[in-house]
Amino acid sequence: MATVYNVGQLITELVPSIDKMRLYKLCFFSQGWHLAWTGMPLFNEELQAWTMGPVPKSLRDRSDRIADGWIVSFIPNGDSTTLSSYERSVVENVVAFYNAYSSEELSEISHGRAWLEARRGLPHDAKSEQPLSITTIREEFTDRIRSGEPAPTAPAEIFNNTDFNFEDMLETAIEIEKEWHRTFELLAKR
Repeated sequence: MATVYNVGQLITELVPSIDKMRLYKLCFFSQGWHLAWTGMPLFNEELQAWTMGPVPKSLRDRSDRIADGWIVSFIPNGDSTTLSSYERSVVENVVAFYNAYSSEELSEISHGRAWLEARRGLPHDAKSEQPLSITTIREEFTDRIRSGEPAPTAPAEIFNNTDFNFEDMLETAIEIEKEWHRTFELLAKR
């Protein structure tokens, strides 16, 4: 499983000199769409219901130390090369989809069901560190798919190449099993 630091690092590579708000919202949207497409979180780090929308606090703490004002150029100890091809594609597709939106627009879009639920009726400008529910994030983004509203494109399946030899297929099967083991475990218990 990815970490929010590795996801954040990839985002800084895709959007050089990104501002903090945009970075945090793109992490949230990456988490949400990954949950909707796979049923599983992209990363385990908590998202909190801050005034301007969801914030991965642990990423904020790490990026604040090196930020140049609002601008973040990299994530300390973030390593995008550790992301699986599927995880990388999720983040790339999310960044491409939301790239035309300003940070303020992303903030507004992020004020959905999961954020509102975590804030429990607090005034819009009230501070909060309440965590967003993974279940509610998944429901929110799944509902976005069902609504037919524009959305990022889900990454293609891994098996899109018909020129596999046995070794390639075995390596791919091992990669899929590692990447999806938590989903397989959940399905086995049903």
